[in-house]
Amino acid sequence: MKKLTIILMMAFVLFCGMAKAQIHLPESHVAFNLPSNQWRYLKTIEVDNNTKVFLYVFSGRVILDNQGDTVLPNLRIFVKKNYKPSIYELITERFMQQPFQSIDEYYDGLPAPGLGYVGAHTSPQDGKDYAFRMIYFKDKDDKAYEFRATTTMDTYSQLEEEFKAIMESVTIDK
Repeated sequence: MKKLTIILMMAFVLFCGMAKAQIHLPESHVAFNLPSNQWRYLKTIEVDNNTKVFLYVFSGRVILDNQGDTVLPNLRIFVKKNYKPSIYELITERFMQQPFQSIDEYYDGLPAPGLGYVGAHTSPQDGKDYAFRMIYFKDKDDKAYEFRATTTMDTYSQLEEEFKAIMESVTIDK
């Protein structure tokens, strides 16, 4: 009985450690880490034959905004296959679909060619202000990616390090 308890405890520790393991996006050369076990995969949306969106939510603890509303921070990964134009054209296309204000722009530590933003926007659905960290890049198979981690403006400081750690962990397998 004692051996079984030890084996079960070891399996539990291994499982908890896997929560921080590297995640490989299906049908891609891209991997990333979620910095804590407070993130959960939510769903995959197939937009069309060439476009998928992977959604993860931060569910480890309740986060309330200044109005007392529960906030569900999220990571949205937009993947477009067979994308021949430059990454800058994708950025423009996505901006036209979902305009935002750029607060900061960066290149360091990103898969190349890539571009990162810290930005903000007001949601037309709920009228709230949101802040995010996002990166754009392409892989060797002409797949274009947008990683965007978002929460409300007034809760961004609580999640900024989580968001930054996710973006810094993104890699493309050689």
